[in-house]
Amino acid sequence: VLDVAVRRVSTTLPELTVTASNLGRRPVQPLSEISLTRDQTLRFPSMYFDPGRLAAAYAGVAQTDDGINGMSIRGNNPGSVRWRLEGVDVVNPNHLPNAGTFSDRPAAASGGVLMFSAQLLDNSSLLTGAFPAGYGDVLGGVMDMRLRRGNTRQHEFTAQAGLIGLDLAAEGPLGKVRAGERRGSNASYLVNYRYSTVGLLSKMGVSFGDEVIDFQDLSFNLGFSGKNGSEWRVFGLGGLSQNLFDHKADSVDIKQYKDFFDIDFKSRTGILGVSNWSPLGQKSWLKTSVAVSGQSSERTAASVADLTINNGDEVQESKVSGSVTLSHRLSNQLRGLVGAVVNRQYFRADSYENNAPNEIPEHTFITAQPWAEATWLSKSEKTSVQIGVHSMLFAYRDQYNLEPRLSITQVLSKRHRFTLAAGAYSQVAPLWLQKRNLDLARAVHAGLRHTWSVADNWSVRNEVFWQRITNAGIEAGNPAFSLTNASEIQHLRQRTIGYEGLAENRGLEITLERYLSEGWFLLANTTLFDSRYQGSDQVWRSTRWNLNHLANLTAGREWLREKSEEKTRSFGLNGRVVWTGGFREMPVDAPASAVAQTTVFDARNGFSLQQPDYFRFDLRVYWKRGFAGRRNSTFAMDFQNVTMQKNVAYHYYDPFTQQVETKYQLGLIPNLSWRLEF
Repeated sequence: VLDVAVRRVSTTLPELTVTASNLGRRPVQPLSEISLTRDQTLRFPSMYFDPGRLAAAYAGVAQTDDGINGMSIRGNNPGSVRWRLEGVDVVNPNHLPNAGTFSDRPAAASGGVLMFSAQLLDNSSLLTGAFPAGYGDVLGGVMDMRLRRGNTRQHEFTAQAGLIGLDLAAEGPLGKVRAGERRGSNASYLVNYRYSTVGLLSKMGVSFGDEVIDFQDLSFNLGFSGKNGSEWRVFGLGGLSQNLFDHKADSVDIKQYKDFFDIDFKSRTGILGVSNWSPLGQKSWLKTSVAVSGQSSERTAASVADLTINNGDEVQESKVSGSVTLSHRLSNQLRGLVGAVVNRQYFRADSYENNAPNEIPEHTFITAQPWAEATWLSKSEKTSVQIGVHSMLFAYRDQYNLEPRLSITQVLSKRHRFTLAAGAYSQVAPLWLQKRNLDLARAVHAGLRHTWSVADNWSVRNEVFWQRITNAGIEAGNPAFSLTNASEIQHLRQRTIGYEGLAENRGLEITLERYLSEGWFLLANTTLFDSRYQGSDQVWRSTRWNLNHLANLTAGREWLREKSEEKTRSFGLNGRVVWTGGFREMPVDAPASAVAQTTVFDARNGFSLQQPDYFRFDLRVYWKRGFAGRRNSTFAMDFQNVTMQKNVAYHYYDPFTQQVETKYQLGLIPNLSWRLEF
């Protein structure tokens, strides 16, 4: 089933009937939006069918760790990214949200792998700055995910096996399909179940050392056609994941302090939602969506050498989110949109260390975000103006922000176009803060892009961006502290946070892209940027995410070996090279760490050390076979970090070795996968 998007033009044409899906979807923004397609997740190397990892192949997006899909966008905190599903906000939809974090506690917006399999995802987007009026409670970026509707004409099945997991997917019409019916059934289903390959092999007795990673998920999307052309969607997922580490039984095998511990991490996530799109006459439509989502994570760590040494966390988060959007076309040149997003948020964190409980933050609050937007297109279609306003009502603090948004696009010629966008934004501070410290951070975004369509399949995009955070959380007694550097749960029990800090991200993105044509594609980009912040002493310092430079080169070629009416065969070779500056970190205070017998950082000057440059080369080789449309199979080999580069993750103090140690990123990761569609 092919989905074709069309836009309205004023040219008079012969009569034409177009049937389109993805009803109510907004047009792609001409600036600061990355379109992520299902084809790319299946084609780019070492993506593991995860749009979060796919986004890191584009300008301005840095993957924060080899083992996770965390994103630092243009120097922003990865925790400032929001996830949306079918137009509503949801909790972090990732397995193993503690993966890649220094403290082993859950992160706010990342994890080991996205719970939604590529079998369900439609083309999605990552918005990286200067968001339109319909997006709020966000500073860093928005991962806007869409689910595709199942086939309404016939039943189809997909089986896939690889390092990530075993997938079984099915889709098709609900009810009978009449012979010769072009539209098919009025209802369809799409469902996918996945179980981690490592977890399955572990249950069969295969040993993977002292650490076992296990996860499974079930996701679905049901589509129904209503009266007068309306559409209903019922969607959801359930996911379980765990990471179990057993202590070393033999003293000879003990190499680090962690080897004395049994560490268990378990996470549960659920999402259930419903949406409706309805036409209102010839010029208007209304879309409403409601979703309930929740995530619970529990971690325990206990030393077998000293039973008094233990710690643990239990984090619970839930959201009830609703959105409504009304679109009305006033004329061929003018369209208006109004809407609102309402969220009810709950968060609780229980923690203990050496059997002593820590202070527990618990929050329940509501945010309301009404917004309006108007888009004007000139008769020549060379000038487009999008003006809007977003408002943020934070009932917890009785605060109300009015946030204007503006975007102007000017077509200079057939191949050259400029877009200017700016706006004001705000976001609720990290939920693990105490009630007295919970407030809104605010920012201003601006960007200017020049798009040059060099040829039919080639484009060059140059974008200058600037962001200033004017209400960053800081602490009076800690001059280098800022919440812009905190992406995972911390216990700041005795601290009082004020929102007078500043931060600034600015830079240049350059992208050269050749779209897939004649069997090959190319995507090359580089980002030069600076990310800085001020603490309570008003001294500018580099943020934790200030890489300074970021470059990607992704290219691929596919050769058609055999083509006939009965079967096709093809061979593909794709590669990706990424080179970035190193992330920043605080120096470890070795003498203080030796006294405390745990890692103690010298926080006086913030993240004053920069790790060495990061380099990685990934490769994907695949073979595809098709049999007259009846079935298709793909066998692929992915190799992450082919050169086995030893990239630094972080430094820490180890009480067993009595010295500061270096934690490295992942080495060579091979992934063999087989996919069958029938």
